[in-house]
Amino acid sequence: MNTKFVENTAEVGSWQEYFERTCSDRVKAAVARAVRTPEVCLEHALTEIEVMDEVHGKVPHIIERAMIFKRFQETRTLQIHEGELIVGNVNSKIRASLIFGFLLGNQLDAELDHPVYDYEIRSNDRHHISQEERKIIREKIVPYFKNKCMEDDIYAAADGDVRDKAFGGTAKCSHLPNFADLLTRADAGHSLANYQKVLEIGLSGIRREVEFYQKNNDAGYNHFYKARKADFYKACLISLEGAEILCNRYSKLAAKMAGETADPVRKQELLEISRITKKVPMHPAETWQEALQSVWMTQILILGEQMNYADSFGRFDQYLYPFYKYSVEEKKEITREQALEMLQCFFVKTAEWTQIYDYNSASVQVAFPITQNLLIGGQTKDGRDACNEVTMLCLEAEEQVGLIQPEIAMRVWEGTPTKYLRKAAEVVRLGRGKPKFYGDRKAIQMMHHAYPDMSIEDLRDYAVIGCVEISMPHITQQHSAAGIFNIGKILDLALHNGKCSICGEQIGPETGDPRTFTCMEELIKAYRAQQDYFMDILCRAITVEMTVQSKWTEAPFTSCLLEGPLQKGTDLIQGGCWNTSFGLMLAGSANTGDSLGVIDTLVFREKRVTWDELMDAIDHDWAGYDRLHQMVINEVPKYGNDDDYADGWVALVQNAWYDAIDRCNKNRDNFPQYGGYFRGASCLGNSAVTAGMAVGALPDGFRKGTPMADAMSPTQGRDINGTTAVLKSMSKLPSERFEMGTLLNQRLTPQLLATEEDVDRFVDYLRTFEALGDYHVQFNIIDGKTLRAAMAEPQKYQDLLVRVASYVSYFVEIDPVGQMDIIHRSEQNIW
Repeated sequence: MNTKFVENTAEVGSWQEYFERTCSDRVKAAVARAVRTPEVCLEHALTEIEVMDEVHGKVPHIIERAMIFKRFQETRTLQIHEGELIVGNVNSKIRASLIFGFLLGNQLDAELDHPVYDYEIRSNDRHHISQEERKIIREKIVPYFKNKCMEDDIYAAADGDVRDKAFGGTAKCSHLPNFADLLTRADAGHSLANYQKVLEIGLSGIRREVEFYQKNNDAGYNHFYKARKADFYKACLISLEGAEILCNRYSKLAAKMAGETADPVRKQELLEISRITKKVPMHPAETWQEALQSVWMTQILILGEQMNYADSFGRFDQYLYPFYKYSVEEKKEITREQALEMLQCFFVKTAEWTQIYDYNSASVQVAFPITQNLLIGGQTKDGRDACNEVTMLCLEAEEQVGLIQPEIAMRVWEGTPTKYLRKAAEVVRLGRGKPKFYGDRKAIQMMHHAYPDMSIEDLRDYAVIGCVEISMPHITQQHSAAGIFNIGKILDLALHNGKCSICGEQIGPETGDPRTFTCMEELIKAYRAQQDYFMDILCRAITVEMTVQSKWTEAPFTSCLLEGPLQKGTDLIQGGCWNTSFGLMLAGSANTGDSLGVIDTLVFREKRVTWDELMDAIDHDWAGYDRLHQMVINEVPKYGNDDDYADGWVALVQNAWYDAIDRCNKNRDNFPQYGGYFRGASCLGNSAVTAGMAVGALPDGFRKGTPMADAMSPTQGRDINGTTAVLKSMSKLPSERFEMGTLLNQRLTPQLLATEEDVDRFVDYLRTFEALGDYHVQFNIIDGKTLRAAMAEPQKYQDLLVRVASYVSYFVEIDPVGQMDIIHRSEQNIW
């Protein structure tokens, strides 16, 4: 896109308005097909009923799960759409959600036809469900699974405090600092399969490994857990049979369609698809198209086994480059342009499915965040630059396709060549929020903190799962969204002696009336006491959740693709991977830190405000206290402006939070029997909006129930010194302790990237970001006028993408509160 032909750049609301796709007609048609209102697919739930009627209670649960998986591959509806070069659908429709009965039976019963929560009319994450499908749900699926879902066992196993103060589904108060519900109705997800292994030895090679370990388990010298391991290996083999069945079905369908078409070009394409799907992923790939098809077919198999999100692609350009080199550079079987078109077709496939959640969870993770992270760039294990031609192809494919998925992410280090950063800048300025960027310097520090025994070579090979969850690929099962912890509510409780300021209920310990506090140390002590109390409850909730999930959600197929399960003879959900982590997501950093700065400055240091005045103001939600409200906003330094004093308070609350995590990690009674570790992150979904709903007014000027600052970002409108100052502020935070990642949202005016010189400045900005030791940054580059126009006339902006949190969504699919939160984020117009 050449902006010099835009006459008045000051009027530009989004550069995407001036962008014209130059991809092939087949890709344009596929892109158009993928933008539609989500629907549901009932085939998985009906398969569950069919298989469970045959074997439930007669075979081990993991065998039942494998049999459901295999039957689903045998019977699921197949589709090959017009012009497709990469084939395979997650479900029976384009952009639909699979229904898993054992997870969603209660939810469907409660929300279907509800006057507020029904999927057709709810404020976000709407799905179209036909009357025929509603009849099947009501008459067959709900009666079979109601009160027999995994969540029923979770709630039954929880103690009173956990039910009342961690799970929103059973809590007495709806304004808690904890939220542990996200995995009560979901499988594990957040996996990063070893796609390189699939490409090099195929699923048939992995089957030989399973058979090797199965035979070893049968040996007389092995004495322990033989039956459990035998069940696991048998389930793996059943699942791999199912995978082969699906591939052969696609091969036959493509051959049948080839025989029916009169178009000789399409006939050859379909015959090639038939050949390829017969070969991969069961056998090693050789060509570029084979490699892409192998990765995608493996992905849809994973998604047909687990109902969750964030199953990611890892270092995509690294493991796919040999196949590009073979087909384009060595054999010259296809041109670079043909390779790009195939990659564009792959990108479209990733956007043809979604996930359905209950109303409350969808409010936390609004607008379909399935977050299939596709990572490019960075450095090799031996410290050289890792960018290659596939890196550039991914950026070019994203530029042309521009759909909600995949989540393109780029690693940046001091040796990243400028041409790749410039291309990334050209793509991101289109305003779609992609790619997002990760700094290697900080990422490797985080990985060393989490895995101190790992070599520097292994640490350089880190990958990212889902939103920003940094991981050692293939060896870790990350239950990233195990719990959310809202420290804004913790401060709210500390200021009200443990009472909820919204409903008045005593939900926390009594830690004293702040009016009696004579120094900041006393307030911090009360704050930590509230935090430790609720952190213990949250960790107990996660332990219950993970213990029950380990008995319900075995995933033998996905387990075959990770490191550890085959060697241990243990499913990934039961601690099979070499590492297991439970993610705790932090909300409220900036508001909490800024509030402590206000108290320290105005109450204790300058004594301009008394405790009585401040508490009266926040207890009245600042109504009638306009002068004081302006004072706390404008006359005390705030995080995000490169001010050491303000930034120090945010660092303090983050360190305090991670101290609580470390304390919980030392108590092994906090964990499921199979072990694991709690790891912190600051990134999750729409939690800034939902977290704010639980919090009363705060000393930084925050008003009750409004959105809080998201993740590591400054409070909306408080960062006034430019986006580089925000980077500097974030660099002072203890990010290396956040072993599962951090998130920084930045919103730039389109005019900040209007010229080629501006693109050069953006590249310099990215290098500054990495050099400062920041981990993550992402961008919305679109003006408020355009976003408000989309709110007013959504039908005209169906494909308008924005960054919600660490994922992108179609703006018109976000609820109005979330839309306004994005509009109100600080719009930076200076670097």
